[in-house]
Amino acid sequence: MKKALIAAAVAGAFVAPTAMAAEGPSVNIYYPMAIVMGDTETANGAESTADETVRDGGGSRLMFTWTDQLNNGMSLTAYASFGNLAHSEAGAVNTRNSFISLSGDMGTVSMGTMEHFFEIDAITDGYGADWALNGTAAGGEGLNFQRIGQTGFNFTRRDTNSVWWVGPQMNNLQLRAVYVMGPDATDNDAADPEGYQIGATYAMGGLSIKAAHASYDDYNADGTNDGAAEAGSNAEGTQFIFGYDFGSFTASLGLISMEQTTGGNTHEAGGYFASFIMPVDGGRIILNMGELSDQDLNGSAQQDSGIQGFDIGYQHDLSANTYSFIRYQAQEAGANFSAAGGDSSDTEGFMAGLVFSY
Repeated sequence: MKKALIAAAVAGAFVAPTAMAAEGPSVNIYYPMAIVMGDTETANGAESTADETVRDGGGSRLMFTWTDQLNNGMSLTAYASFGNLAHSEAGAVNTRNSFISLSGDMGTVSMGTMEHFFEIDAITDGYGADWALNGTAAGGEGLNFQRIGQTGFNFTRRDTNSVWWVGPQMNNLQLRAVYVMGPDATDNDAADPEGYQIGATYAMGGLSIKAAHASYDDYNADGTNDGAAEAGSNAEGTQFIFGYDFGSFTASLGLISMEQTTGGNTHEAGGYFASFIMPVDGGRIILNMGELSDQDLNGSAQQDSGIQGFDIGYQHDLSANTYSFIRYQAQEAGANFSAAGGDSSDTEGFMAGLVFSY
């Protein structure tokens, strides 16, 4: 099944030493939509909220790719994607991931805006994480568990002003690094937001191992990362993702630990997420599950402050570019998962939709 990928097809030989062979733009679209019917219960079931809607997948985007073979032996890729297309509600279009890259023997160096590998590695759910963190469509996707609920800090993030390197494959090992310059500081502002990510991947046969660490300084504590920086705050996350193709099915397991220091307090959270994908005639059966345990505040566990969820569904291929799907998902959040506290919540829903990728 074809996926819309960031691809750089290298052009042919030069016409003259100073000539540059360029190709593009290559245009791709990724278009997931679904009907969602669900229900959220709070206050131990005393309150109930129904959800019936047509929902866009979070990965919905329009992509343009240009490539150029440089006369120094390197190649250039320019990529621009536009997301938040909000097809179901005729919403606005804005920039998603957009960058320019140089590739050569030492790997690829890029600069621009990107959802980096700490997030992307956790997309193991078989749906491209289209329905993660999306109301009643939430389930067991890994991205549901990359957040610290007590502070609201979310490692599912898009980093602007960033520069990153992806190294070449060396004996099945590949290294990666990112530096994030953060939003521009204001006059006399003690906060200077910045961050970094480092990681490595190893693949041999059916086995894959991914390790990543992310750290962000002076980003605001509410998780919106809108430039309202808080001096002295820090958030760090480490995750390991193990995958194996057993032939009859594939399985992946992610382990994650996170910590944030803000307002003089240290919050910690940790958990796991797992995905199982089994090919069947005409499609796939997919099961995802995950959990964050109760969070710690300054070394003391906050009772009833965890979250867990799962989803199970079936995807049926209608062509090389289109599949239909049905899915059931459920999620439970403790009363003290967020700093505001309140009531625990139980959310469940049923989805039926189409995904087109070209």
